[in-house]
Amino acid sequence: MRQGDAPKILSPIEAVRRYCLAACMGGQRSLVASCTDRGCPFHPLRMKEVPEGFGVRVVRVVRRFCLRCTVGDRDAIRRCTERDACPVWPYRVGVSPRKLKRLLAEKRRPKQLELPL
Repeated sequence: MRQGDAPKILSPIEAVRRYCLAACMGGQRSLVASCTDRGCPFHPLRMKEVPEGFGVRVVRVVRRFCLRCTVGDRDAIRRCTERDACPVWPYRVGVSPRKLKRLLAEKRRPKQLELPL
């Protein structure tokens, strides 16, 4: 990567796979495939596929995982400093980073003043 280039933001499902592979199973694909931790929110998504009839967006699953990581402390999720260490960090608030940026811009945009007639 050249100096000044922004790091590529992975898709939510790619970020989950990278977390399972790098952070959880030490880079061993066979361990990810044979993972038995069914209590982990990432377990059904660990193979980089969304199961048929899953019914929950992947970013919401990341949010659940982050709540589990911070023992339910929602403020700790916002203050999380593991930006470089955790591949799912951009999705920790439960929305994609692009959508979050757009929502924050809309919120900060000046409102049209409406006077009663």
